[in-house]
Amino acid sequence: MVVSYLQHFLTEYYIDPIVHGASYNPVNTLTWGILLGIAIFGLLKLLEKLRIEVNQRFIITALPYMLVGSTLRVMEDADIFAPPIRYLFITPLIFFLIAAVCIVILLALTELRKIGKIGDVGVPFLYLGAVWESLSLFILLSTQDMIKLWVLPAVLGLSTTIAIAIYLIARRFDVMWLKGINGVIIWAHLFEATSTFIGVDFLGYGEKHVISAFMIDYIGTGAVMYPLKLLTILPILYIIDRHLSDEPKTGNLAKLAILMLGLAPGLRNMLRMMLEI
Repeated sequence: MVVSYLQHFLTEYYIDPIVHGASYNPVNTLTWGILLGIAIFGLLKLLEKLRIEVNQRFIITALPYMLVGSTLRVMEDADIFAPPIRYLFITPLIFFLIAAVCIVILLALTELRKIGKIGDVGVPFLYLGAVWESLSLFILLSTQDMIKLWVLPAVLGLSTTIAIAIYLIARRFDVMWLKGINGVIIWAHLFEATSTFIGVDFLGYGEKHVISAFMIDYIGTGAVMYPLKLLTILPILYIIDRHLSDEPKTGNLAKLAILMLGLAPGLRNMLRMMLEI
């Protein structure tokens, strides 16, 4: 009986949402959040062992891999992959897949550095990610029709305009911690908020995340994502800068994860809308 209940629980809250592409639920949302925290801690220890500095430069070199995750996710949306392989490209498994590939690449580059074949891990790591993203994007766009091209300037333009306005207001009041990588993170989450707003309000898409879906249904517009994002991200960035200043590696890795959680779904949303998937 216990085994039967456990199977039902795992199927309902974890397996079915992945296999059938259903919305998130409170149980798996909490679980994925805990696993993300554990993964960040484990990755930090691994990077320390590999003597890879976790700084803002490292965050920049990891950007292509975030884009790869989004592109592969849209390829799954477009049914380019067949079961059971396709399940690896569904959130959150795609995040763990990309992380595993990144670890393998970093291990290989570290070995090359040890034997003197390369002098720096960051640059080749960036280039390999850029090549992977370019190939993935080429495959996606060569198999799908670009139907709503206007979505690209609409999402990028609106999110960038709002981000610039926030930056100017912050500078006016000497809120200097909203610059640099923090500014990029804020833009990334405004980017996702804009993609959700346009998708929900103008193109008939729905929101899958538990809190976001509740707020959109309650308020009646995807525009609620803007205050929701700012009220969530700004305090987190402030806490990281204020309380993790003595542990920059931990803070930077946390910022990398936060950046990924905004940029990756935002790009996926935008590509889906452009391709009408």
